[in-house]
Amino acid sequence: MVTTQRTKEICQIIRLKSTQVFLVAGSCLVTVMVTLLCIGFMTRYEVENEVANVADVDYWKDKVATSQKIWYDKGIDELNEALRPTDFTYPKNVRIFVLQGIDGRDLAGLRFPNRDTSRGNTNFIWDRFPHLARLENSCSQQFPCEVARVSRAFWSGIPLDKVPESQEDCGRAFNATQTSISILRQAQLAGLRTGFVTTQRITGFTGAALGNTNGNFECNERMPRSAIESGCQDIAHQLISGETGKSLNVLIGGGRQMLSSLVPNTKYDPVDELLCESNDGRNLLKDWRTQKLRESKVNPIIFDLIQRSDELDSLNASSFDYLMGVMANGDLSGNSKAPSLKLMVEKSLQVLNKYKQGYLLIVEQFIPSGVDKREQLQLLNDTLVNLHKDQETLTLVLMTSAIYPKASLDVSEETETISLLPEIFNEPESEIQKRMYQMPSESLLFAQGLKSPIFHGVRKETFLAHAVSHVLSRSRTQT
Repeated sequence: MVTTQRTKEICQIIRLKSTQVFLVAGSCLVTVMVTLLCIGFMTRYEVENEVANVADVDYWKDKVATSQKIWYDKGIDELNEALRPTDFTYPKNVRIFVLQGIDGRDLAGLRFPNRDTSRGNTNFIWDRFPHLARLENSCSQQFPCEVARVSRAFWSGIPLDKVPESQEDCGRAFNATQTSISILRQAQLAGLRTGFVTTQRITGFTGAALGNTNGNFECNERMPRSAIESGCQDIAHQLISGETGKSLNVLIGGGRQMLSSLVPNTKYDPVDELLCESNDGRNLLKDWRTQKLRESKVNPIIFDLIQRSDELDSLNASSFDYLMGVMANGDLSGNSKAPSLKLMVEKSLQVLNKYKQGYLLIVEQFIPSGVDKREQLQLLNDTLVNLHKDQETLTLVLMTSAIYPKASLDVSEETETISLLPEIFNEPESEIQKRMYQMPSESLLFAQGLKSPIFHGVRKETFLAHAVSHVLSRSRTQT
């Protein structure tokens, strides 16, 4: 009897353990099946959405000729780069390089030095940027088309035909534009460090638009009496005393004769008689220094004002909060001892990187008439090549012809030229080339870095300001 009872107990134990084993085995089997299904779904998703490992990108190597293979190999490298998954991170910094005086036609021709195609083309660094957008030149459809208004359209994001015209009555001008601020001011209000570097005058069209100034007069010399009597200030005064100008961590360029009435007139840096010359006894450079001294008593800051290339070269810029450099009486092209673009950009970035809080740097390189364009392209190329490779930075290169002819309201210059082709091609070749060159051309915008994919397609001039504003606003939420 005892034996029978013991046998029953053993059988129950064995039955229980068998059930447990079955449950464990069943669970393992279900896990394996679920895992296989997930792998299958993921594989299908990757194939359908083209996010497979870039190492899988290939071609029929055994189907192409040996002479083709070397070129296909290079092309597949580019394709691998294009298929790399998009990073959803926003950049901490934005650098914009603006080349005034070069358009797509110039760039295409200047890739081949001395028109000798046998030497091969020059691979400028921006040609390797992964993304490109074209910005329309709406000057071909707007009237009037002033360069000052084009700059404001670029940097404020307001359509060209909506940019307020300059008013001699400063009260009216202020009321019309008080809600319009440039992306530079937007960046400052968001807590970013900001800088503007130009080979032109800091009071030029770009500087005036970025500084949110009113009017078109760089200094007092050519201002109408009515404007002066109504209390108007010229661009130089507004740039130094305005909130945008005062908040700039870096401001480097030319234009000393607009900022001071008494400037040294030397052989290597003469006064440019074609430009405005202040004659009211001003010294805005001294005013800037005094302003920073007052500020330092409230909030300790390190700042400097420099006016020579050797001063800039020897500067330990990474220790400065603010740096102002006025390196020529007029444009930097008029000063044979002006610093190089590369040096100005390097020192500017040292200042902007001081606190690692994010920055917006805008660099303008202006090409005067008669200057070797290919040489200027090479200067920009060398500057970009030597920049520190920063994974947190979006780099943009904007190339624009800086040609804004006045056109009629109802027809664009391009449309008008096409309609007159029979008559045009009966003109001398030199006249045809001149007419084609003066046609408004679209600007090219090359992009590299975080969020560069948003710069694509054909866009309005205003797209640049809108896109940069979006990127910077989102960048601050991630720091």
